[in-house]
Amino acid sequence: MTRVWMCGVLALALAGCSLPYSLPHQRQPEPAWSPASDAEELHDWLQLAATVMASNDAERQRQLQRLQGGQGEDQLRLALWLSHPRASAGQRQRAQQLFRQGTAGVNTRLQQFFSLYQGYNQELLSLDRQLGERQQQVDSLTKKLNELATIDEQINERRYQESAQ
Repeated sequence: MTRVWMCGVLALALAGCSLPYSLPHQRQPEPAWSPASDAEELHDWLQLAATVMASNDAERQRQLQRLQGGQGEDQLRLALWLSHPRASAGQRQRAQQLFRQGTAGVNTRLQQFFSLYQGYNQELLSLDRQLGERQQQVDSLTKKLNELATIDEQINERRYQESAQ
């Protein structure tokens, strides 16, 4: 753990050294951040994510109704509930929108956490699109096969009628 902190401090020091000297030094207020509160907040979100994944359809619908129209963290909670594996494509797209809107105001660790969900949703949306395209191809080919079967049937009927005469 100490090595991780040291690597982080060294990376920050190197990043600070690479800033151009022409930037005026502005004193910015100290952020109210501590690693302990950051870890606790991330832990809370992980617990919520586990709850979402273990939920049934009725619980999901209840939570979705409860969180509709919320602001701030409620939007991110709604986005997590909309990212359930059984969510529809429309729900996933709504989740993507909520993640984009809500992640700007959270810390870096939470942004990374939510980016995983965004990637997950994007991949599933892509797979849904591919599945839709493939289903259209299958439907088109099935229609053509049925048309060919009808033509073949008509040809066989004509042959049978010609051979009977």
